[in-house]
Amino acid sequence: MQYMTEAQIDGIATETGKALSKEDKVTITIQPESGESHWEGGINGHFFRIRTGETVDVPQSLATLIAQSAQVRYESEARVRAYRKSGGKKVS
Repeated sequence: MQYMTEAQIDGIATETGKALSKEDKVTITIQPESGESHWEGGINGHFFRIRTGETVDVPQSLATLIAQSAQVRYESEARVRAYRKSGGKKVS
């Protein structure tokens, strides 16, 4: 198996950045969930650090990623809520 070189990884990030810059922009505000001051995430090696509580314009695919990330977090919390409330459940 061949591993990617750092130059190849940088090329992906550069290509991704170019593609993201051409996308339509969407205005969003990320609400802090637990008092965090920033949201951090990335798409194919192109990383973002966005302040929470501020209105920003982001590429559509990044807005979709942020929304999906929030949805997964909410669904995960809902699934473990019953276990936290009762101190655990017996698994049969």
